[in-house]
Amino acid sequence: MRISVVASEVPHPQGTAAGRDLWAWCEGVRALGHDLDAWLWRIPASSPKVVIPEWCRYEPVDIGALWRAHLRGLIRPRHDAALARWEPAPDAVAVADHICSFAATAPFPRSVATFHFRAIADALAVRRIGLAQVQTARAEWSAGRRASLVLAYSERVGRSVGERARFVPIAYDIPSEPVAPVEAPVAALIADWSWAPNRRALSWLLAAWSEVHDALPQARLLLAGRWLNRMKVGTIPGVFPIGRVALSSDVLSQAAVVAFPCPTSSGPKVKVLEALAYSIPVVTTAAGIEGIVLPDGAGAVVVSRGEFPHALTKLLVDPERRATLGAAGRQSVAIHHSPVAAARARIDAFAEEFGI
Repeated sequence: MRISVVASEVPHPQGTAAGRDLWAWCEGVRALGHDLDAWLWRIPASSPKVVIPEWCRYEPVDIGALWRAHLRGLIRPRHDAALARWEPAPDAVAVADHICSFAATAPFPRSVATFHFRAIADALAVRRIGLAQVQTARAEWSAGRRASLVLAYSERVGRSVGERARFVPIAYDIPSEPVAPVEAPVAALIADWSWAPNRRALSWLLAAWSEVHDALPQARLLLAGRWLNRMKVGTIPGVFPIGRVALSSDVLSQAAVVAFPCPTSSGPKVKVLEALAYSIPVVTTAAGIEGIVLPDGAGAVVVSRGEFPHALTKLLVDPERRATLGAAGRQSVAIHHSPVAAARARIDAFAEEFGI
């Protein structure tokens, strides 16, 4: 099968959440013996300065004067990728890896729109809807109706798009070895703190931490990620802000548990997937495991926000349960979200929809 991808994130195993997923499933497609090429038409400022894979070419789109781009966006939101007049390889499946890239693939008969999340759902999760969210929602509405095939990264996202949406698992490059178990009661959370739902999660976590620390004074909470310095965490007993790190494993290797009281934002959370891939159990809310394929009791303790402090404290003092949860979580992630497994789910969807 031939697959041509249009991407707006740098495909890289240590890149952004979308960039990691893109790299993983594309490498999985190649490992399965299919032909793949990708066009990267923009590089977000948050992306790492990395070498682009050989199967991907970077050619930025000239959007012209900014005021013209804004006017175009009012009529056709998230349509800049179409300006390049890109074409897929002959007889290829044309995959937009994100909604903002769908305008490039839309004209072709085997067009695929990929929904990582829903913009309005995420805005409602933090009770703040702005023009950017409205414009993205409009682009989502259009893509959901124009695409020949709609892929969704969670059942919830798929239901919100419509009956034609097909769930496929987000991809993650599974580390060859888990991190060594940490006996001490150390919780951690790594995130991009510029994302509003992550900021809401941090405020909930810090509110819960006082109860955890009162019950378990020796407990520690490690916080890391870009823009943490803007969060004004302050001095809180047992909380250690680290800031930006080169590799997330540098922090995860010190953690016994990942603590993430996730608001009701949509789609899978790579921070949770990453922790599970390293065999670290996660205490989270229901939204924290959305789109991640986990058997009941494997990998994560899923509780309400009110139950979160008690559940986190209970797991921090139970190394044996942590080990059991972590091993089961890693196994499930490897089975369902590894590059080859995630790629196979896409290939099956393409074959069924397009009769290839």
